[in-house]
Amino acid sequence: MIQEFTSGSIRLIEYDPQEKQLDIRFENSNILAYKGVPSWIFEKMSRDPSPKSFWEDNIKDEYTPTQAKKKASSPSLESLKNLFSDPS
Repeated sequence: MIQEFTSGSIRLIEYDPQEKQLDIRFENSNILAYKGVPSWIFEKMSRDPSPKSFWEDNIKDEYTPTQAKKKASSPSLESLKNLFSDPS
């Protein structure tokens, strides 16, 4: 489950219900991952008008951040150019 935000310092939250892990991506691209988070936290944070305030009030001091799961990296512009360039 993913929720994106277009403004504010929190830009994306992602929740894995099997792992009970909540990943929070900030506008500076930092990611904090919290394990053992119930799904209702994700659901409420997704609808909150101020996700940063929700994080500060309900998550920041209640859960210990862990290493975020590695995400598949996006291909670089150079690798895409090489893929689609004319070999001649």
